[in-house]
Amino acid sequence: MNYYVKAAYAGLITFLGAVLAALQAVPDIGFSDLSSAAWITIVLATLLSVGGVLGLQAAPASVATSVK
Repeated sequence: MNYYVKAAYAGLITFLGAVLAALQAVPDIGFSDLSSAAWITIVLATLLSVGGVLGLQAAPASVATSVK
């Protein structure tokens, strides 16, 4: 459950950061003025950050110590 909370937090921060970057790229732009490509980029960045948190779990100690 802990990874899901971290993934949701990472997704939210990534989504808000990507939207902020897209809105600051062009002066006097609003949500309705964002292009489809900008929204696709925002959503893909969010999915990658969520997937990165969920996919990068620490290996158990027995596995980590057996690898030489």
